[in-house]
Amino acid sequence: MDRAAYEDYVAAFNGKDYERLASYYAEDVEFILSEERGLIFRGRQAILDLYKPFHRAVNERVDIVKFAGGRDFIAAEVNAEFRPVPDTSQSVIDLPHGKILKVTTFAFYDLGPDDRFTRIRAASYSRRYENA
Repeated sequence: MDRAAYEDYVAAFNGKDYERLASYYAEDVEFILSEERGLIFRGRQAILDLYKPFHRAVNERVDIVKFAGGRDFIAAEVNAEFRPVPDTSQSVIDLPHGKILKVTTFAFYDLGPDDRFTRIRAASYSRRYENA
């Protein structure tokens, strides 16, 4: 996968274009968001079932900082911003009322022969809250 394809994936994510987003996932993809919190999602539908309700409660935007691509693996550093939607709730991240969460994450993607993601791992190394 090249950077242009990854940029398209991120654009689909930011645009909440779940059909296009799903096209990047292998059917049996595994997404490991946090092993210690039990946030492991197996299968394309499980990931979509995570994002759809989460994005009803949180406006999330991802921006690419760095990208490294290989034949069967890519790595990216991304900045993400999470803004709560008023009068909604979710249980994936700690997002106090009146705050915006900004996170910098390393994301690692294993690719299948068709360039679809077969495994995604995310590791955040910077988290800060700002007033909304």
